[in-house]
Amino acid sequence: MANKEESVLDSRLRFVVDSGAVSSFPQAVQQDVDAALQEIHLLFQRETEAPLAELERKFRAWTRSHLQSGDIDQVAALATRAREEFLVLVTIGIGGSDLSARVFHDSFNHPYHNLLSVEERGGAPEVYFTGDTFDPCKLTGLLGMLKARNLLDKTLFNVISKSGTTTETMATLMVIGDALGDVNWRQHVLATTGLTTDSVLFRMHGQSPFYGNTLLPVPDGVGGRFSAFSPVGLFFLAMTAGKGETPDTRIRAAVEGVNQAHESFNLAYDHQDNIAYRLARWIHLSEEANGTKHSSKNTIVFYNYADSSCLGEWFAQLYTESIQERGGGANVINAKGPTSNHSILNGIIAGPRDKIVLFLHWEELGPDVRLPRETGMDSQLTEFEGLSMTHMQTASYRGTALDFGENGVSNATLTLPKRDIQSICQLMRLLMDTIAVKGRLQGLHLDNNGGGELTYLQDGVEGYKRNFRSFLEASEE
Repeated sequence: MANKEESVLDSRLRFVVDSGAVSSFPQAVQQDVDAALQEIHLLFQRETEAPLAELERKFRAWTRSHLQSGDIDQVAALATRAREEFLVLVTIGIGGSDLSARVFHDSFNHPYHNLLSVEERGGAPEVYFTGDTFDPCKLTGLLGMLKARNLLDKTLFNVISKSGTTTETMATLMVIGDALGDVNWRQHVLATTGLTTDSVLFRMHGQSPFYGNTLLPVPDGVGGRFSAFSPVGLFFLAMTAGKGETPDTRIRAAVEGVNQAHESFNLAYDHQDNIAYRLARWIHLSEEANGTKHSSKNTIVFYNYADSSCLGEWFAQLYTESIQERGGGANVINAKGPTSNHSILNGIIAGPRDKIVLFLHWEELGPDVRLPRETGMDSQLTEFEGLSMTHMQTASYRGTALDFGENGVSNATLTLPKRDIQSICQLMRLLMDTIAVKGRLQGLHLDNNGGGELTYLQDGVEGYKRNFRSFLEASEE
């Protein structure tokens, strides 16, 4: 994998792009994009001194989530208390309200978390998710299981909806409230919502308080897909702290990772360590540039080289709901290596050349395993004896990336040294910043009739909501 452009971010996160892929873009197009990036950087730099209210109005308050000490302290204190009172945590939400929690659970907790004893989990509760569908199968199964194990009254349900009207989520809450049965069921429910009377959950809390006689805020100016480092995501992260951790230490690790990305984003736009701008540049050129040696791409394969799908699901929502506007923006395919090498790789190599590939490569996945020696297996397999599985995973990634490059498939890699809280939170914030830059490159902040920056809106969902309600009004068969 020679001939790469590489940068190092605090010796933690690295970004590598095939130099051949960059050189194939027409020079004039690259110059135009670089000029646009310089102007975008100036616009974002002006925000550094702007009051929070201005960022809230622009839906960019998420850029300061890691600085909101009041929210952070409230989350840590409430999680510490709830861990003493409950044995189970159920997150009720959909989309941006639960995807970050799913990423945190998938990335930081034991893969068989719920099968461990409370002691083995370091005091963390069991974890379940619901509220993202009307399909009743898993919800009834969850409630039945909790009842059978006498855990229903030891379960905290964290319902997350800024408006309190998210239908899938609130329908689930109604069923759960009925299952809890007694007049104090709200003391088993923690609501994370907007702190205004526009929120149904806010109004319900005023009539009869939820758990802790408090609400966790979905802050103003923070959209769901940008809410991971607000109480929406941080409460789950804090609640599931394991052995050797506390809610506070987990939150501080997340904040440190976000802060690293935040500081790097404020470097010069063309600084080698300002990866968000470099990544946005590569994606935008791939989508938009045209020439005899380069055709535009309409698909990003997010190739996480780990046994994990949640991060890709989170990125797919972040990218497509933010960037697919005015008929533009790429699709995202969620892939994981090497699993996807046996499902979609042939299509990437031999199919239509409409894809670019963004790899996530992990130098350290966690505790390693070595294959035993003298296994007595066939001679074709003995060459693998004694090898580290992490080494084999890395070799698989390198072989795949090299194969793509040799076959003309443009690819880039984000390399993380560890699969830990600080690194992944740094990565997630970096990807949020990348989306912000990409939206500006597409001009999604311009000519929207004063309706706000399209990167942070999602008007396209209103049609299905209207049709859904119209069908509900018809008689149920």
